[in-house]
Amino acid sequence: MTFLATLPAGRLAGAREIAEIENIPVQFLWKVLQNLARQGLIRSFKGVRGGYELARPADEVTLMTIVGAVDNTVRFGDCVLGLKECSEENACPLHHRWRELRGNVSAMLEESTLKDLARVAMQTARKSKK
Repeated sequence: MTFLATLPAGRLAGAREIAEIENIPVQFLWKVLQNLARQGLIRSFKGVRGGYELARPADEVTLMTIVGAVDNTVRFGDCVLGLKECSEENACPLHHRWRELRGNVSAMLEESTLKDLARVAMQTARKSKK
């Protein structure tokens, strides 16, 4: 998604191109891309000039949206130790610290956008070319 967000408007990227540039196994990437398309985060176009593009502007896609689309097992409300009975009234040893951390992580994911990631990726790429 970050790679797609760095592309100029209207430019499509193929799975093989993304896999090569981002060093991701193409078979794995295809599965991720299919899932992102099903979730409505990217669009795919078939054919010789086909490829992938973002379905929405990068500044409208939060990192929480991406995490939820890619890994639906992430649950910030669950006990960090995996206990079923963990609650404010019946707290595990890490409950209160985890509550604070998960709040910070959730806030960061909700406040950060794909555009933010793309900006950092482009700055990093520029520095590595110098």
